[in-house]
Amino acid sequence: MARKDLWYGVLEAGDKTSPVVRDLTLEASSPSKVWLYNHSRNTFLEYSLPIVEPKLRALAADDVPRDELDQAFRAALKKFAPARNTARWEGKAASAKPVNKKDDEFDTDMEEDDNDGDEFIDDIDDDD
Repeated sequence: MARKDLWYGVLEAGDKTSPVVRDLTLEASSPSKVWLYNHSRNTFLEYSLPIVEPKLRALAADDVPRDELDQAFRAALKKFAPARNTARWEGKAASAKPVNKKDDEFDTDMEEDDNDGDEFIDDIDDDD
């Protein structure tokens, strides 16, 4: 896997803020979803792109050492990747960096997808 297929950043989510890694070769359940390695939970989670992209920012030097994040990501990927497809959606590669549109935060001209309304449900108990 080439480094150009990886994006290192931070998901800003209040008390659940976490360093993340996006592997552009991992195919999610639909083109409007994305798999991110969540370093705080040490696992991959599937997120809705319209919801998560505005909350992503590039990894800063004082967040977490990139080597530490990369090693944890690669260890988790070994367990995760064999069960996943690594094809791209109909040849459409995702951009390496998320787009953060401040001017057009809510895009009302979105195409319908085959999603039946099921959203990501966080069933991991944070009280452990």
